[in-house]
Amino acid sequence: MTEPFSNEPIEVEHITQLRADAFVPVDSRYVWANLIGLTAMAVVVIGVAAAVVVTSGDVVAPSVVAGGIVVLLAAVATISVLGARRLAYQLREHDVSLRSGVIRHRVETIPFSRVQHVSVGRGLIERWLGLARLEVSSAGPDISVPGLSVGDADRIKQVVAERAGAGVVGEPGPRPAP
Repeated sequence: MTEPFSNEPIEVEHITQLRADAFVPVDSRYVWANLIGLTAMAVVVIGVAAAVVVTSGDVVAPSVVAGGIVVLLAAVATISVLGARRLAYQLREHDVSLRSGVIRHRVETIPFSRVQHVSVGRGLIERWLGLARLEVSSAGPDISVPGLSVGDADRIKQVVAERAGAGVVGEPGPRPAP
């Protein structure tokens, strides 16, 4: 026999809260990864502007456009640094959370029961700086935790995969019972 349907209200003060002091900030090298990428873009913009000046002989228009783009990249760099300082994650018994955002503060939580896939990725700059990105895919929104040390990313991936029973990149997932 099934239990009768119940949908009682839950009082807000009885809900388990994410502890603000339990968030773990990402590695400080993540700021450098962002700044290196933005600096590379600025160099390309200045190089293109210089090439236009040399080929066209017009100095003012390309300089103004390049200067505007470099100022925009500087603003993006400032927001990127502030964003990297706010970026943090939290692992709990039943879920993983990501705190992010400079202008719009955001906290995303994925229960392990919803995780479908977890992987660790490393781009060129991340490899150079010894960093990795944890990707958690779920039956809903996905989260990406950049700026982790390679060891931390691998350990967190293992915990999330074990608790979720999800497949891990490069490893077979759980097999159904015969």
